[in-house]
Amino acid sequence: MELKEFAEIILFGTNISSDKLLDPKILTDEIPYKEIIAPKTPGRPLALQFNQNLNSKKIPFPNREQIEDEIQRGYVLHFFANHELLAMEIMALVLLLFPQAPKNFRMGIARTIIEEQKHMSLYLKRMKELNVTFGEIPVNDFFWNCLSQMKSPMDFVTKMSLTFEQANLDYSLFYRDLMYKIKDFKTAEILETVYLEEIGHVKHGVTWFNRWRDQSNTEWKSYTSALDLPLTPARAKGIIFDMAGRKAAGLSDQFIAELSVFSSSKGRPPNIYYFNPACEQEIARKKVGFTPSKSIANLQNDCASLMQFFASKDDIILISKKPSVSFLKKIQDCGYTIPEWLEFKKNNIDSNIILQNYISNISPWGWSPESINALKNLKNKLIIKSNFQKEIFDENFYENNIKELYSKKISATLIQKIKHNFTDLIDILPSENTFPSVSFNVNDVLLNIETFLAIDGIDTVVLKAPYGCSGQNMLRVKSNELTVAETNWLNKILKEQNSIIIEPWFNKVVDLSYQAKISEEKKHVAIGMTRFITDSRGQYKATFVGKKTDDLSKELAKFMYNKYSIYNGIEEILLQTSLLISNYLCDFKFEGPYGIDAFIYKDINSKYGFRLKHLSEINPRYTMGRVAIEVSKRIQTGAFAIWAHIRVIDILKNEKFKTISEFSSFIEQKFPIQLSNDFKPLIREGILFTNDPSLANSVLTVLIVGKNVLNNFTKETELEILI
Repeated sequence: MELKEFAEIILFGTNISSDKLLDPKILTDEIPYKEIIAPKTPGRPLALQFNQNLNSKKIPFPNREQIEDEIQRGYVLHFFANHELLAMEIMALVLLLFPQAPKNFRMGIARTIIEEQKHMSLYLKRMKELNVTFGEIPVNDFFWNCLSQMKSPMDFVTKMSLTFEQANLDYSLFYRDLMYKIKDFKTAEILETVYLEEIGHVKHGVTWFNRWRDQSNTEWKSYTSALDLPLTPARAKGIIFDMAGRKAAGLSDQFIAELSVFSSSKGRPPNIYYFNPACEQEIARKKVGFTPSKSIANLQNDCASLMQFFASKDDIILISKKPSVSFLKKIQDCGYTIPEWLEFKKNNIDSNIILQNYISNISPWGWSPESINALKNLKNKLIIKSNFQKEIFDENFYENNIKELYSKKISATLIQKIKHNFTDLIDILPSENTFPSVSFNVNDVLLNIETFLAIDGIDTVVLKAPYGCSGQNMLRVKSNELTVAETNWLNKILKEQNSIIIEPWFNKVVDLSYQAKISEEKKHVAIGMTRFITDSRGQYKATFVGKKTDDLSKELAKFMYNKYSIYNGIEEILLQTSLLISNYLCDFKFEGPYGIDAFIYKDINSKYGFRLKHLSEINPRYTMGRVAIEVSKRIQTGAFAIWAHIRVIDILKNEKFKTISEFSSFIEQKFPIQLSNDFKPLIREGILFTNDPSLANSVLTVLIVGKNVLNNFTKETELEILI
């Protein structure tokens, strides 16, 4: 039988047994013919046509528990059978569309069709034994829609062989192993046969792909360039990632590594994430386009990838340089989701770099003039679900609503407004005479300093600029008789920012934060409390992401977990504080993530010996505490763990390490990650870098799991975290 006739029967035939499973004894490819115009749909029996069962609910792949039921196992095979049928029809279409393609390519396609027929026959026979009929559930036409308009054989090998067939390696292997686990050996053996022969199908595609592609590009670059939406490399992966099968199919190590950490939306509009840690500094400077301090610029370069911990695999991180594949693989191996990465070079981001037609949400680290300007071109793709999303790109809305939330005056004002909600907690919350004051002139500042210093137990007062990053734009004084330098600083802040916040400097013993968000429906969504550590300058250093009180005294730990009135511990008090603050944020029409900072301090006048400053600052943005909570989700319950920021300059003070590469290699070898045996593993012990050491200029972020690990890390590196 000639290939043309064989292909026509496969493509246009409407009977499964006589047409789709046609078994020619000999196939030849001698008679020339003209290419056809692709049909709208392939020929099929009524029950398997794409427009049938439109009213039937789409049935998802059965899960691990469901496949104990034989009908559900039959449905698994139904999905696989339709995959084989579509593959056969598309391969037949290739033969009819491209009669001038090389004969050995075409004969290779024909041999693949015959193997796909064999697979479908095996599926149909087993489905019958499991009491499932082919066509009793709706079939998917996605393959057909993606490939029926292919323009060349290269289109076929890229989209079918290297995408759908490659993904089938993962699916067939995953379900083979699942069938073995439930002791359905007959189905498992069918999937084993399919898996081994699918490797050959992918290999056929890889061979021709490498023959036809632009040799000046890598295999991976050639592949990604050849795809267009709705296809992305994400479609070339299944539930697991079968590295061995891909190697056997002839894919290069580099291609396999790139694919293993690739993600992209398969249909859901993505959320867009953008790291702009200079937002507060920028607001304090009151202009777009300012040059951030060197430390903030380094933070933006080094830590932009931390946004990945907020994202799903469907989401996109905008970044100046994508993390290395080797780094992402280590993150992925610990069970973290890897999103899609898009590199950009300009502050004004063109919406064309995002190939999807729609965007679900836009999430910078914090809203500021710079992030609004950088992201405004994406608005035309944004699915508007709230007034905030509609108005945030309006300059007046930002000036009148969002900018003020960055001011420390807000927390100074709100702690007064919410005090009536905590009248039953006067023994543990600050006394009202220690609440912050806002001053607008030098005389008022000096008067407030004098007033606070007159309070029993207060010997230091702190002056804070309304706008400024953590640990910056603040001044501690012990008298209202200021030095010349202190007076100059005060006058400068009053001139630039019109006001100063004054409050006592407490003997702080524990820093806390509470993370939450305001949803599109203007609902408060609680996320959780963190305990963090700052350095001597008040700048962020680390967060406890496992047990929060292991290193504290018994008295202090008891203070954190005591029942106070209706509140079971400090965390519930902070939750209530966060909830109350959310009402005020909603008054400003705010939406998105925020955190409140709090702390515990020593107080000889409290019967507990401590008090809780339940509202120190409000951060109307993402915070490092929020990152820490997301990082903590892959840590085994009950483990001691800390997530720390370590300055590169401090690392290199140790003569043992000449470069960051030496340091990171040493740490990974000395403290390897140990994982649990869960399907999605949890970290039991070890050290994981959470930003890419190969890109870091200023700071490394590390997850340290295990008390002994932390102690040994300190000994080996001379880096103290818990001080």
